[in-house]
Amino acid sequence: MSPLHVAVVTGRVGGLDPLAAGTALARGFAEARVAVVPVAAGGPDLAVAAAALWGVDAELGTDRWLVRGGGRVLLGLREPDVPDWAPEASTADLGAWVADSLRPDDAEVALDLTGVTAHDGGAGLLAAAGEALAGRRITGIVAADERDLPATGIGGGLARRAFGARLDIAQLLAADAVLAGRARQLGEGLEVAPGGGAAGGTGMAVLALGGLLVSGTQFCHHLAGLDRTLRAADLVVTGCTELSALDRGGPVVTAVAEWAEAAQRPCLLVTSGSGLARRELRTMGIEAAHLLPAGPVTADALTSVAARIAAGWYVGGGGLA
Repeated sequence: MSPLHVAVVTGRVGGLDPLAAGTALARGFAEARVAVVPVAAGGPDLAVAAAALWGVDAELGTDRWLVRGGGRVLLGLREPDVPDWAPEASTADLGAWVADSLRPDDAEVALDLTGVTAHDGGAGLLAAAGEALAGRRITGIVAADERDLPATGIGGGLARRAFGARLDIAQLLAADAVLAGRARQLGEGLEVAPGGGAAGGTGMAVLALGGLLVSGTQFCHHLAGLDRTLRAADLVVTGCTELSALDRGGPVVTAVAEWAEAAQRPCLLVTSGSGLARRELRTMGIEAAHLLPAGPVTADALTSVAARIAAGWYVGGGGLA
């Protein structure tokens, strides 16, 4: 009998970050060959995931995170909360953090923009760090639902903020025209480029620097070379804190289910809460959900649930069911 091959591809579960959660789940598959791939949509959890995939340590502060290794660096900063419409807010703080952190040998720079709350079109970032970023390979990490969001126009990122703030349409049109003009100065077509409106328009700054825009889950997928891992797996296991039909378990679960479906591998979910009917799970690409016991999520609880899953997949001497 061939051994069971399991890909544990998970984000945060309860108080356990993606690496801790994945490690705990992996321990439940004691007789299998397990690959642990931590994944996150952004923030400090993304730093933890990237550090694990790069084999280095993450530097986590109260409002910023940094991972560096092999000529690559990931930088992120959580800006203070601001209202939907806050024209005085700036990404200059992010720019200062980037400029101060970059080293000459950081050839590849990943900017986690998921903590950006300003909507200055990345003006502050470019003013403070544009020169430092020039000539480097840049990746901007943005929310998955903003990857195709243009900066300007009625369906753009600026308009989305204005509508959320119930801004007068005349004020929106004036601000949109100013942003469009600045976008055209940065590069042809940037005012309507997909992703330019992400992270308050900071995506436009990344595009102006010749960079690419990806979601946090795509970033982790690329770092891990996950296509190969999933092809080699018999089973994909992921986890989340809570599951509902509205949030589909969040961006990590959504992404992992899509990846597993593309690889034609069954995807199982470990989560807390009441769960969903199997019919609903199937529409999400999840074969089954295994529920954690009530109360705070612990590593032992994740391991115990994973061990029960494993028992259903083993035959005799550790072969496949």
